[in-house]
Amino acid sequence: MVASSPCNVATRTTPKRSPGQRSTGADAARHPWSNFLERSLIHCDMGYEQLCGSALALRFTSGWCTPIGNINPHEGDLTMTGTSPKARRWKQTVAVGAGFAALASVVAVQAGPTGLSASSHREAPLIAGDPRADNTDVYAFVSPDDPDTVTVIANWLPFEEPNGGPNFYPWATGTPTEGARYNIKIDNDGDAFPDLTYEWTFETIIKDAGQFLYNTGPFDSVTDPELNVYQTYDLTVITDPFDTPGDPSDDLEQLLLDDAIAAPSIAGATSTPDYQPLVDEAVASGQIPGGGQSFVGQADDPFFLDLRVFDLLYGADATEVGEDTLAGYNVNSIALQLPKDALALNGSATDNPVIGIWSTTDRSKLVEDEGTALPGDETVVSEFQQVSRLGNPLVNEVVLPLALKDAFNSIPPTADATIPEAVDAVQNPILPPIVEAVYGVPAPEGERSDLVEIFLQGISIENDGLSGDPDENPALKADLNSLALNADVSTITPSEMLRLNMAVPVTPEANASTAGVIGGDFQGFPNGRRLEDDILDAAFQVTEGIVFKDGADLSALAVVDSVDRNDREFSDVFPYLALPHVDSVVNGTERTPRAPEFVSVEAERVLETRTTTPGGQIGYNGTKPVADQKIDVDVSGVVPDDAAAVFVTVSAIQPDVQGYVTVYADCDNEHPTAASLNPLVDTNVSNLVAAELDDDGSICLYTSGSTHLAVDVNGYQPSTSSYLPNAPERVLETRANAEGGQVGYAGPTPAADDVITVKVTETPGAGLAADTAAVVLNVTSIRAAGNGFVTAYPCDEEQPVTANLNLEASTVRGNLLVSKVSAAGTVCLYTSSGTELTADLQGSYPAGTSYVPIVPERLLETRQGVPGGRIGHTGDKPIDGEIIELKVIGVGTNPAPEGSGTVMLNIAAIQAESNGYITVFECGTTMPLAANGVYAPGANTSTLVAAPVNEDGRTCVFTSGSAHITADISGYFPGTQLVG
Repeated sequence: MVASSPCNVATRTTPKRSPGQRSTGADAARHPWSNFLERSLIHCDMGYEQLCGSALALRFTSGWCTPIGNINPHEGDLTMTGTSPKARRWKQTVAVGAGFAALASVVAVQAGPTGLSASSHREAPLIAGDPRADNTDVYAFVSPDDPDTVTVIANWLPFEEPNGGPNFYPWATGTPTEGARYNIKIDNDGDAFPDLTYEWTFETIIKDAGQFLYNTGPFDSVTDPELNVYQTYDLTVITDPFDTPGDPSDDLEQLLLDDAIAAPSIAGATSTPDYQPLVDEAVASGQIPGGGQSFVGQADDPFFLDLRVFDLLYGADATEVGEDTLAGYNVNSIALQLPKDALALNGSATDNPVIGIWSTTDRSKLVEDEGTALPGDETVVSEFQQVSRLGNPLVNEVVLPLALKDAFNSIPPTADATIPEAVDAVQNPILPPIVEAVYGVPAPEGERSDLVEIFLQGISIENDGLSGDPDENPALKADLNSLALNADVSTITPSEMLRLNMAVPVTPEANASTAGVIGGDFQGFPNGRRLEDDILDAAFQVTEGIVFKDGADLSALAVVDSVDRNDREFSDVFPYLALPHVDSVVNGTERTPRAPEFVSVEAERVLETRTTTPGGQIGYNGTKPVADQKIDVDVSGVVPDDAAAVFVTVSAIQPDVQGYVTVYADCDNEHPTAASLNPLVDTNVSNLVAAELDDDGSICLYTSGSTHLAVDVNGYQPSTSSYLPNAPERVLETRANAEGGQVGYAGPTPAADDVITVKVTETPGAGLAADTAAVVLNVTSIRAAGNGFVTAYPCDEEQPVTANLNLEASTVRGNLLVSKVSAAGTVCLYTSSGTELTADLQGSYPAGTSYVPIVPERLLETRQGVPGGRIGHTGDKPIDGEIIELKVIGVGTNPAPEGSGTVMLNIAAIQAESNGYITVFECGTTMPLAANGVYAPGANTSTLVAAPVNEDGRTCVFTSGSAHITADISGYFPGTQLVG
């Protein structure tokens, strides 16, 4: 083997290379060392141009040439020159023939993908074989706790099982055997070239090479002697100050961080009992002089979805309860937070607020250098190639066809619009015709310039897509995130990247929508991407055409994968990511795939006006409430302060007169002209009420007559719920002599077997949207002609054999119900006996809610002599103190699926033999000292219950006295219970 030529050190301002040639070739990235002016560079006697010039021969790490190869720098014909560990160069010469072929085979295995699908998790054939280079997701958003900055997060290495020892999940380093660099790129002038390239390169530190273990004891710092292996990184920024895109010869490079600490992989519950100190250490090490910060380490994979989407779009059932396929897995993360002005064109985020963002991975490969030292020999050197690229999520998975997936990972954004097949895949996407075939949702017609705008150009009013036709499927008529909106930009180059308008303010948490822009939240996707954004649902509906013209009818796809949140809660401080998982993926997840629309709580009494009960008065001090009295009831100790609504059972006990009780938010306001409960003289009555909360976490009770009152909290709608509470609004009044006359009805008193159509959407008060999914109504019967029942159901469905309200002759009876709404925005009320009726609207569930309203169906019937006989029960009439374990999951015509944590049941006590009450609770838990409904002897009484469900799919019904019991299900909250 011929020895390599001796090298010496020369000084150059910039390297020479062919005009317009880029150091990474396909990716168009700059040489990371090219801006160190007047810096000493390696110069060998074979000629600088031949070695480091147009041949793109070498890997450069922090300014020093480093060719890649499977070599040991301490053995063989290797010359090292330099004055520091980073000032070194390796050069290996091998003979032509078998030696070069053998080395090439090493390169094929070690230096890059060789056979190389979740946002970009293993999304293309080639990159699937190189997981450490596989860029999975990119996020970019205005920092919620520091709105003068922007945070960009890029993740790599998908599907990290926490128990991945003994080597766990290191980053690929810049050493000859691995050769990788990780990049975040920013375009701020619209030409599709990176104006800022932030590059991370890694080095592995092994404290004891004779030890095979990653660690020998618990650790919470890289300085702990028990941690044997960790990594550091250099962060470099490359700029183009002379604005010569495509010509890197005058690019400038600045080393921002030198040997910063990367938080190591989690090594198990015993080895890494608390990962937060490691995060803190990495953040402290990543403070950038002059402003900004970098974090590198492991994190929970923040992308959430059900990957069964690739099983023929969930087997044609988009309403199934999803499973977060990525729950429990970790990723390697890089987070970068910088001032807005540092990212903006000309340093002004005020004038130029829009930026484009994408990330890439470069891998080195060995090539033959034509400029060899001696005739007959070949010099093996390295050059970098882009092997992974990611901007907008799901583009490579859902938009591009198989033939283009690998190519997309290797080309720069400047080439995107020049590839006809790629442009056609955007203008005529593959997904909509498949959705039409599977779900029957018509595919949008015409070329999709709306997608061109969203994915290739950014959204602006003046932007009309590649066709230039303003009538051809335009996107949102809004100036949102096209780089053409920047004051100093005149033209833009169509290219795929994530675009962020930094001027859009942070959306308050209460108003934020995980659907992003299509949910009315302009700080979300596709204006950047936040960690909380439900990308699959949003991108799916965007592809289906929801944003152009008047939108599209996508009601069948309102919930796509039934996974609407991450399995771990994100942090509210940089780097915002959730801590990595420590437990095995097979042991299940920590959070349900859906944020709960309703949270059941162990029933708790928050108001008791009687002094004679065990425990005495609660939340009240005084005599028996009198007519026209208001009582402020504090529920903040039971439900969160920001809860959207609270569900309470209100009981009137020992009423002195017939009257009504109204529950509303604020006692300082006049009570609404609607009733929540109708007391009868000397008769105890109760009802479930969905009440809007005042700002201080209280509700107000108004009573028209003297009566004792009790309030039990059963659950609440969290602030993240889509539930929309409203001040009670009367939408039905059949009495002609009522104050204000008839409402929503014209005619005589409803007769037996009448069906009344109640319009519940677009009313004067609440003004519910036409596509509202379900409504919460308090329905009251007044002066019924005889015993009977009322059934509520959507008017475009068959009337079910169920009851929502039990009637008693000549009395006033009321009950809360949740009803599915027909396509015409109506609910039908069937009455088996003549009676006056009122209906008060208390809240609603909008289209897209995860709450699933269904046509009511009976799940429990203890009577034998009724049509259909007993259901869900065997034995005689329930006796005093009996508990019925009722199966509510997986039963019935429209079964609530496994994982539903709460179901809505209308419970009725029939033929009661004494005064008593019903309590519904989660089986397997202690029965609370509270009631969901009360009943009197001989009377039939019903009440709505938000019933908590145990892991076996059961809820328990307790009756204090002997009575027949029925239970009708009217809806459920899927994905709100951990299973397995």
